[in-house]
Amino acid sequence: MEGYLLPILTTIVGIIGTLLTIRYKYKLDLRKKEGEGECPIESCVFEDQLVIEKLREQLKEIKADRIAIYSFHNGGVYYSGKSIQKLSMSYEEISNGIASTMLLKQNIPVSAYLTTLKPLLANGEFHCVDIKNYPEGLGKHHMKDEGVKSTYNWSIVDINNNIIGILRVDFVKRKTHLKDHELEELIKLSTQLPGYLKSH
Repeated sequence: MEGYLLPILTTIVGIIGTLLTIRYKYKLDLRKKEGEGECPIESCVFEDQLVIEKLREQLKEIKADRIAIYSFHNGGVYYSGKSIQKLSMSYEEISNGIASTMLLKQNIPVSAYLTTLKPLLANGEFHCVDIKNYPEGLGKHHMKDEGVKSTYNWSIVDINNNIIGILRVDFVKRKTHLKDHELEELIKLSTQLPGYLKSH
């Protein structure tokens, strides 16, 4: 009996050692994957500053009250296994006297904004000069709370034709009908943004 015990223990220890090695390697690979797209803090700060400068320029140029970028992201997984799609305000520039909403606009379920996202994603842009005509839903409720009078939105599309975010311009102090050349400048900005927002 004792002659069999040593080989059995050796086999068990070997199996446990192999399983621990596999588990460690899996966790290491997972950390590497999670780290993909991360950039050194110096690079991130520099790139963020470029985006903020572009937004600030446009804010002043068209005399808007708020210009913001919303980014789509995964917010976890439901028990069903379906991914929880969300959007968060990742950048915001505001004019004097306008309250920031950035901290309130984080991890918003995409399903809460379907009435406005559908036309935006289908056409690449969605504008509402008078918020009274905005489609009913959570988006309209939030904008009324924020005092938004007019809003203009453009899809931000990456090189692979994936919609990665939204460029949004709000007018709070007055209803505003943007001129053609102003719309062209904002379309141009929305096409430039993927280059600034890409991960490294």
